Amino acid sequence: MSNLKIASLALAVFLAANGTAAAADWEFKLAPYLWFAGLEGTAATIPGLPPGEIDISPSKALEDTETALMLMFEARKGRSGLFTDLVYSDVRSDEELIPALGLSLRSETKSTLLTFAYEHRLLQEERGSLDLLAGARYWSIDSYLAFSGPLELNGRNKESWVDPVLGLKGYHLLGTSKFYVSGGAALGGFGVGSRMFYDLNFNLGYQWNDAIGTVVGYRWFDVERDESGFVYDVQQAGFGLGLAWSF
Repeated sequence: MSNLKIASLALAVFLAANGTAAAADWEFKLAPYLWFAGLEGTAATIPGLPPGEIDISPSKALEDTETALMLMFEARKGRSGLFTDLVYSDVRSDEELIPALGLSLRSETKSTLLTFAYEHRLLQEERGSLDLLAGARYWSIDSYLAFSGPLELNGRNKESWVDPVLGLKGYHLLGTSKFYVSGGAALGGFGVGSRMFYDLNFNLGYQWNDAIGTVVGYRWFDVERDESGFVYDVQQAGFGLGLAWSF
């Protein structure tokens, strides 16, 4: 999915939210993030060859990541709401497999995750809340592997699928300060699209006023899919820096 399509989708979600804002008791939150994520795992795109290993640490993310961003949107009325989460990353790396033979591997992985979920507020207190999420996650993976040296082979494969997802997310103000912690945990797949995936995040934020907050956090997810020769068994993790806007 191109950056233009991603931006268009985000804009459509935003405009749709504003269109329903006529009811005064609707609450909205929009949070864009930069994500400095590494990528580790196994991917197979070339038929007949074993999967290739991908190993990009979070410390190398600035060097190997072309683009990595997240966008979260929430619309809530009372105890019910809609939660949307968009993640896009473009990660590339070059590794020497057998230096003496000049054999190397170049990998490129572009991934798009889009989650739509209904959320129900399980707990509401003056300084915190806990929500239950249930919905679906769309995955789109564009994977490219190229062997160079004595073995000149390359291949590209694009896969997309939809998984059910269940999760929890929470928020809590720290004491009487404007600092807060937030986080979430989700799992899904259950053999429907992927075998299983896990998604965890933890954030520390500061609420400057009723509308604007800044957030630094860490997100980690693990997904495994093996279907018709396409193998995608990876972990992606890294720090994020974002802005949260409530209206």
